[in-house]
Parts: sequence; C-alpha cells; structure tokens
Amino acid sequence: MDIVKITEKENLLKAAKLAHLCFHDPHEKMEKYFLGVKEHDLRGIFEGNNLIAGAASIDFEIFIRNQLFKCAGIAAVMTDPIHRRKGLVKKLMNELLFDKFKEGYPISALWPFEHSFYRKFGFESCEKPLRYKFKPSEIIDNLEADSSIKVREITDESDFPLLNLIAKNAKNKYTRIIGKYDAWKLLGDLSGFKIFIFEKNNEPIGYITFKFKKIKEWVNHMIIMDFAFKDISTKHAILRFMKNFESDMSFIEMTIPYEEEMISYLKSYGSENQFSSWPAMVRILNIEIFFQQLEFSKKLNKSLYMKIEDPVIEENAGTWSLTISDGKCEIEKIGEKTIAKESLLELSINQLTQIVTGFATVKQVLEAKKENIPQEWIEHVLFPAKATSVQLWF
Repeated sequence: MDIVKITEKENLLKAAKLAHLCFHDPHEKMEKYFLGVKEHDLRGIFEGNNLIAGAASIDFEIFIRNQLFKCAGIAAVMTDPIHRRKGLVKKLMNELLFDKFKEGYPISALWPFEHSFYRKFGFESCEKPLRYKFKPSEIIDNLEADSSIKVREITDESDFPLLNLIAKNAKNKYTRIIGKYDAWKLLGDLSGFKIFIFEKNNEPIGYITFKFKKIKEWVNHMIIMDFAFKDISTKHAILRFMKNFESDMSFIEMTIPYEEEMISYLKSYGSENQFSSWPAMVRILNIEIFFQQLEFSKKLNKSLYMKIEDPVIEENAGTWSLTISDGKCEIEKIGEKTIAKESLLELSINQLTQIVTGFATVKQVLEAKKENIPQEWIEHVLFPAKATSVQLWF
C-alpha cells in the first residue's frame, strides 16, 4: 500500500472521519480541524477509496535550553481499528520522520497516549511537569502591583501574532512551543478558550490562556492552558488576575515546571499537586544540524566522541566527533576504529535526546550501564539538567 499526501477536501473529510473514530472527538470538530489547519503535512494510506491510516507533521518552533529550534510536530497518528497491527503507522512514521530529516528539521516532538510505542521511533520523555491545584484565595496577597500594566481580552485573530511575540521574549521560555498563525486553531475550536493579554505602554508583555470547566453544581474550575511573562512584575500581574476569580472559581489547575517555584506564591497548597502523567516526547531528528545550532557555554573547550544508535534514520547512526569552543560545536561523522574505547560514549538517539533537552544528566541517563562514562562528558556545564513543561497551545 502506497503512502499519499492528503490535500484535497474530499480526502481531508475522510481524515476527519477516521480521526473521529480513533480519537472519539465530535465529527464536526474534526472536520473543522482538518479543513482549517494549513500547516499540516498530512500523509495517508488508502484501501480502495477508504482512508485506513494517517499521520501528519506540523511546523513549530520549540525552545531547547532557552534556544529556539525549528521543530516537526507529529500529530493525527491514526489507524482504523480493523487494520491495526499491520505496520501501517510504522510505515507512515518512518517516511514522515525521514522526510523531515531531509528537510533540515533538527528536532521533532509529539504528545502521545502511549509512550512506549513511540520510543521505538526514537522519541523519549523530555519534561517534568507538575500539575498544581489551588484555590484563587490561596494566592498570596502582597503581590507587586504595577498600575501601568493594562489587561484586555483577545477575541480578534489579528492579535494572535502578538501572543507568539510575547512567547519568544518570555522570561519563562522553557514552557514554549511556538507555531505559526494557524497553530492557535490546532484544537479546531477556540470557543472554549479565554485569552487575555497584558500590556505596558502599549507594548505586549504577557498573556494568559484558560478555559472553564464545571465539575458539578457549584464547583467550577479554571484550567490554565498557558501563560507567559516578560518579567517578574508581569508575572505578579498575571497572578493578581487569577486571584480576581476567588469569588466564583472553586479551584485553579495549571501545569508548569517545578522550578517555576509556584509554591512561593501560594499561602497553602493541597496534596493533589503531582507530576503530570502525559508529558511530551521529543527526538533529535538531524544530529548534525542540531549540534551545529546548539549554543554552549563559552567557557567550554572540549573534544567529545559518541556512537549513536538510531532505529529510523540511518544517517544519524554511527560515530561522531564533536569539537566545542567559543560557544559553538563543530560536528562530523568519523570512523569508530580511530577512537579509543574509553573516550567513546555509546548512546541511543532516545538517550541523547534526553541529555541535550535537559531531562537528565549524562550520569542519570546512563546510571544503569556497567561501562564507565568518558570523563569529558560528565562536566556539569556541558549538559546540565533543566526542568521543563512543554505547552502545545502555540
């Protein structure tokens, strides 16, 4: 069965029908999604006139260590239940990932229901998000007040580019996934979202996006989808805005990195705070391009060697030499026989991804290995751990 690109309306409607079957969202919502999002590179496998499997890539940008990278976001991976366990998704994913590799995307990301399945394609968990649940009244009272900061609700799509501008300049960069204009429509329907922008001297400096969820009679929740702020003063203004809902919201729920130190802004917090069970997954898509773009501490002056295993992209597999100096990295593939074994670090693409995204240090990722880790890889400033929470709302 051949893989075809899906662009015509008739086949997009078939994709919506298949997505309704696989993801259980309303059919009308799926139609609006597939007909409305322009950034999709949607691929499908047909049996006769019936679409039986599909997968898509969406153009994003993603912050890795506070640095913006072009990202191929994977979405709409679906198979008709009748045709599962035939290797159709594997065929689609392998082609899609390899094509994005050739197009020069350094990184790829996805948000799966089942993590173990996507590890086979080189993806690995990359974030440590903490879900907070607290009452608006539990936000502290003595937050800094800046009367020059104004708040307004965004209802016009012409203001959406301002949100991405804020995200790119935000102090809390590590929570950002930034998409193009239509990425704000990724869920197919924004009617349930509220978006407020914070401005100072007519300059956009922060925003908050949320939706309301009625749990039961007299129990209303505000679910914070994302927020960004240029400085601490703006963060205080956003928290003061949240506190305004103490008369009509039972709880606020939000997911952020634990190093965000939300607890310092709360009078008390409940035992329901916990790590989120549905973190994003990331994989390095093009090793050479990624390391050429990655910025390092200018104090570093190192030569490193690594042997990489990649089950999908053969061009990534093999032995690489990395020369780091003046904040940049020169990288080239070399013959393994030229490197002493004690200087060579052996990694899967999954492990390498976790190390460079800051999920864990080299020691933590490889602590179960019996072999010694080359001393050159252990230096703390090389790849320090960094807590992250990846938000998809861009």
